Amino acid sequence: MNISKRTKSVLGSILLPVVLIILWQYIFSAGYIASAILPSPHQVIKTFIIHFTENEYSFHIISSLKRVLSGFFIGIVSGFLFGLFIGLSRTAEKIFSPSFNAVRQISIIGWIPLIVMWFGVNEFPRIIIIAAAAFYPIALNTFAGVRNVPREYVELASVYGYNRLKLITRIILPSALPSIATGITLALGMSWAMLMAAELFIPTNIGIGTRIQIGREKFNMALILVGIITVGSLGFAMTSIVEIIAHAADRGRILRKEI
Repeated sequence: MNISKRTKSVLGSILLPVVLIILWQYIFSAGYIASAILPSPHQVIKTFIIHFTENEYSFHIISSLKRVLSGFFIGIVSGFLFGLFIGLSRTAEKIFSPSFNAVRQISIIGWIPLIVMWFGVNEFPRIIIIAAAAFYPIALNTFAGVRNVPREYVELASVYGYNRLKLITRIILPSALPSIATGITLALGMSWAMLMAAELFIPTNIGIGTRIQIGREKFNMALILVGIITVGSLGFAMTSIVEIIAHAADRGRILRKEI
């Protein structure tokens, strides 16, 4: 029986989670760890179903999705434009890169107290934190992609009389697309990671982070694990979608070149 490479890849990717769940159930059933510390997979699933069927948990999921997507899109648009700006202009790079590289060394979590003092405890600071998390990777990867465009491409474009706009849209951006796509993928992962910080450190009544916080206060480990697994699953799903779109766009770029 022949198994395709894609099937093998899928089976390989789900093997580790299945093994971990089996090991988790074994540890619980053997009584090595108290259920208050590590509830069984059955308890976690039951907690998820109870919260989800009451429409309460779905409301928190939707709220967190809106929050992370808002910050993510603001971050990638501003980061892309900034990376493109300093990538196209040596003068802009000399002016802005030192400050940019210095600021990005500071942990985004470290900015939370200052941002809260400036804007208060509301939705806006949470969006800023998530946007900042997305800004850095897309800016860096866009800059790297623009700067790594082969000089031969630029010289050939000048031979054909391309103006500045045509050079950017026809040569530079298509060549930088793989690096930009990597930046978008990294930005999405950073946005999801910072979502939890935004919801936990800037108090709110809605969001997956709020459910995790309630689980901690009530020492409800099942609810905490439901929140953690939800964030991981949603983040994985959205990252996979972005990677598929990026691969399709890159594939289309290659096919247009061949044609």
